[in-house]
Amino acid sequence: MTEPSRTEADPIYTKPLPHPNDPETGPFWEGLRERRLRMPRCSACGYVRWPPARLCPECLSPDAVWEDLRPTGELWSYIVYHRAFHPGFKGDIPYAVGRVSLDDGPSLIAQVTPPLEGIFVGARVEGVFEDVTPEVTLLRWAVVDGGRPSGQEAH
Repeated sequence: MTEPSRTEADPIYTKPLPHPNDPETGPFWEGLRERRLRMPRCSACGYVRWPPARLCPECLSPDAVWEDLRPTGELWSYIVYHRAFHPGFKGDIPYAVGRVSLDDGPSLIAQVTPPLEGIFVGARVEGVFEDVTPEVTLLRWAVVDGGRPSGQEAH
């Protein structure tokens, strides 16, 4: 008998997982499964609500529509973990987590893909969609074009 092949969507995922059927965040997780970054935009004032909320924090309207946003932005801050605070991350040490200011609005925190040497504040990043189970896709950030805005060269 042969060993079953392992894929990126391996159901033996040992890290904490989100609840993709949560009524407030479900459309976000569904969007990631479809390789789309989706967030709710207030129908009254246009504010992008992240994290999702029942009322707009800007105008208190309950009305919102889920819209696609570009999964691109600038790395605002990051940290490199040298200790696993959950056993599932032990094999990833060291790894980086960053806060990205999205080109289309709010900021979002996610793991930044290696190599760690290429990560710096102000780097241009784009989203990478990673299937971690058959039900859950996570968003990661990858530095693009050396992290510099187009037309700008490293010194």
